Amino acid sequence: MQQVKKRLLELEKYCQTWQTGTFNPNLLSSKTTPESDSRIQKFRQQLTIKCPDHKERLLNLHLRITPTAWRLYFSEDLGAGKIIIGYMNIKLK
Repeated sequence: MQQVKKRLLELEKYCQTWQTGTFNPNLLSSKTTPESDSRIQKFRQQLTIKCPDHKERLLNLHLRITPTAWRLYFSEDLGAGKIIIGYMNIKLK
């Protein structure tokens, strides 16, 4: 799936240049959207993953993968240059 590869490469490129500060979704060419409070409440279990450092993190952001209804859900709270992708599939319903 070409669009998946495109989104992954876009995130990788961003992380390579992200040296300090907080994550800035405006620097990605794809629209990055935070999950709404209502969706977080509804899907908290699916949007929370246990990371390699044994901490649980909420996947609070996503990129759309078009023309399908896929989403790439991720967390940026590891700090500069690090993003954890936790779910890449059809939009949670």
